[in-house]
Amino acid sequence: MPEIPPDRCPGLLRPHLAADGALVRLRTPGGRVPSSGLQQLSAASQKFADGDVHLTSRGNLQVRGISLDECGKVPADLVDAIAAAGYLPSPTHERVRNLVASPLSGLVDGVADIRPLIGALDTALCAEPALVELPGRFLFGLDDGRGDVAGLRCDLAAIAVDTHTMRVGIGELVGPTVPMPQVVDTLIDLALRFVQTRGTVWHVRQLPGRGAELGGDGPAPALASHAMPYGALGGAVSLLVPLGILTSSMIATLPDDDVIVTPWRGLVLPSGADPGALSDAGFVLSDDSAWPRVTACTGSPGCSLARGDTRALARRTAASDTTADRIHIVGCERACGAPNSPHTLVFSSRSTSHRSST
Repeated sequence: MPEIPPDRCPGLLRPHLAADGALVRLRTPGGRVPSSGLQQLSAASQKFADGDVHLTSRGNLQVRGISLDECGKVPADLVDAIAAAGYLPSPTHERVRNLVASPLSGLVDGVADIRPLIGALDTALCAEPALVELPGRFLFGLDDGRGDVAGLRCDLAAIAVDTHTMRVGIGELVGPTVPMPQVVDTLIDLALRFVQTRGTVWHVRQLPGRGAELGGDGPAPALASHAMPYGALGGAVSLLVPLGILTSSMIATLPDDDVIVTPWRGLVLPSGADPGALSDAGFVLSDDSAWPRVTACTGSPGCSLARGDTRALARRTAASDTTADRIHIVGCERACGAPNSPHTLVFSSRSTSHRSST
């Protein structure tokens, strides 16, 4: 098995040092945000960081531009504020609570309502001491049958077959089909087996048998591609956040409760949210916008490796409204934050680009 260096995924208690200061990442399993959680996080960011709240491609949140204290740690007052907002239920397991779930489940369409499984899986994960050894990049997924989360390269996933049954995915291989009440125990058992066999690898697909060691048997069946819809959807309002940056003024327009962060740098809000006010605040509520097809890494000056201002180029690209295909703008060859779907990489420091099949 190849030797892979330990992952350095940040958390609240283990920040990442970037060119613009320290960065902390806060896990929101299934994208579920605590009551008033964005408002409290915005206030903390304005006091201790760059003032914004940043969305990740796993439906998590980041605060960046933090000045560390004299001991090189995140200021204790910031840690206390974030913990009080509900983002640190388990200090030992904070970096391994990586769980994506169909954000519209139980609200709009879907084969089954998987919402009760989200909290149950998170609780079971945090209750298992051995799972603190999971890599910070390891990803669980719960898909309500529409196929949105199943395409996110989860390490372990459960996809609804009908209202009572889910098929487990083990990396890129198919696992058992189990009754919904057994899903959480099945995923926890598989995660424990991964910890016991992984060596230094981060993902199930990096195991020599690509997951056969955990019971994977043959390629998982392909699901129809699913694009996240935007706008008023009947049971919810779906928003895209350009570049995944939530400013304080944008957060001020959001409700306190029932906010869901999506893995596509967007939000799902209750159906009573006012689309007009949200659009005025800078959210995108239309599939006709270019923004669903334009993403970017942090770029300079926030990243020391970047050779250009990726966000400025992304804004110009979206404003030109000529993007027929998915574009991810990057400042170096690492291509951080690149989508899993086919896309074109555009380097902000030069005109070359190439097609990626990831």
